[in-house]
Amino acid sequence: MAELYDEIPTVKSSTFDFSGDAYPDILGFMVTGVLGDLTTTGAAAPYSHAASLYNANDGQPPSYTLTDFYAVNTRQYPGSKFSDLEIKFNADGLITYSAKAVGLASIPTTAPTPSFTSVQPLAAWTGAVQIGGSPFHALMDGSISIKRSVAIIPTVDGSQSPHALWSGPVTVSGKMTLVMEDESQLTNFLTTATTSLDFTFQAGTGASLVSLKLHMSSVIYGQADISRGKEYVEIGVTFNAKANATDVGASGGYSPIKVTLQNSVVAGTYK
Repeated sequence: MAELYDEIPTVKSSTFDFSGDAYPDILGFMVTGVLGDLTTTGAAAPYSHAASLYNANDGQPPSYTLTDFYAVNTRQYPGSKFSDLEIKFNADGLITYSAKAVGLASIPTTAPTPSFTSVQPLAAWTGAVQIGGSPFHALMDGSISIKRSVAIIPTVDGSQSPHALWSGPVTVSGKMTLVMEDESQLTNFLTTATTSLDFTFQAGTGASLVSLKLHMSSVIYGQADISRGKEYVEIGVTFNAKANATDVGASGGYSPIKVTLQNSVVAGTYK
């Protein structure tokens, strides 16, 4: 009458979650990894890296080998493809991110030589916000979540490694907390209006300029909640970005978002 008699090894895979401050030179790996289409322009720093959804050929974004040093050992996670990237910003803090990748089984490796960026993370208060193409000055905090499923495809081939890790369609959603100075955003929700959203964060000048721009040409609000729990009135808005032909990259098609980074990273680094 027992249920478990043995366990037999099957196909191996891994997931790897990490988070941190959104350094504008490091973030390009995660952005490119989840979207796939990257165009780099500029003959010298600051270079501009524009990432959109990749729609050519098989539609697959690049994969990466992630190396994790955790004191007692170092392990690599080869073939990793990003399934989640969330970028958060709060007016009195730094821009942060959290990411998740699906990869092949980890393997031990030697500890890498530490190499840290000299670029500082971006403070959220430096941001400029536009809703519907017009400046908006009452954003308190927000987040944007880029998600895509990664299917693990096992085959009968004598190997415990998957035949492929296959990235599926992309969805982009987010939320904002706004000081409710008028009913414009409530009206957008009630009328199911489609609008555009832009969040731009920038620091430095000349060759040292760094920036992060999150542009969505077509978003629709899914919820708008009025909150009167503080000395002022807030409105919390959730939204979904719709795929459109404006936010695309070199591969064409449709994309729900275009993420542009400016930094001193040369072309070809992120993919």
